[in-house]
Amino acid sequence: MSKALVVPRRIAFWHRKGGTGKTSLAIGCAVRLAGGSAPDTYAEGRLPARGARVLLLDTDPQGTAAAWGERFADRFGIAARADSGLALWRDWAERANCFDAVLVDCPPTVSTEVMEILAGVDRLLVPTRPAWPDVWALESVADLVADLHRQGARLAASVVFNQVGGEALAPFAAAIADLGLDLFPDAIPREDAWPALFGGGEPPDSLAPLVGQLVRSSGNPNDLNRSARSCREDR
Repeated sequence: MSKALVVPRRIAFWHRKGGTGKTSLAIGCAVRLAGGSAPDTYAEGRLPARGARVLLLDTDPQGTAAAWGERFADRFGIAARADSGLALWRDWAERANCFDAVLVDCPPTVSTEVMEILAGVDRLLVPTRPAWPDVWALESVADLVADLHRQGARLAASVVFNQVGGEALAPFAAAIADLGLDLFPDAIPREDAWPALFGGGEPPDSLAPLVGQLVRSSGNPNDLNRSARSCREDR
């Protein structure tokens, strides 16, 4: 049986500390999942030629992802919207079913809205630069994730080294392991393609391993795009 590739329904990008590159990573992953200039292969196979139908929700008051969306989302076939984050999953419950994946750019805060968002996601990515302030801030991230798990949340959380420029990562990785957090094995390097993303450019190919982890094989070739297809049929 041929295998389709399925992305988790809901993916959040969050760190309680600002400046870690979460918005860039969220946009880059959205573009890759939507099929924007995707490399030939990902970790577990190929994305369909059209890619996934992606909804990018910007709940950060800075509004950077939404501003990017106003200018460039259509180019990559992505729906991008701003949202306060309050009761996010209640408000988007029906409309989100029209997409294969919903990516949420969260504000760098610990708030009721953020807790509710994270409680409803399948995957949490925590972009972290190879700098001690970023790693120290992960202590409260680990506590929050543990609290959510005790409350029954299903999210799988991973720290992703981001904006790496040749720093020795071993000391930071050891500190992250001591916190009990999962660390994605492939670091995201600092590249010129990242600033160019905000001029309508495409994310670098170095993002492929991470996107490959967001894509998993399924024995049912109808899994990907099923919800999007049913939305079109209901119109």
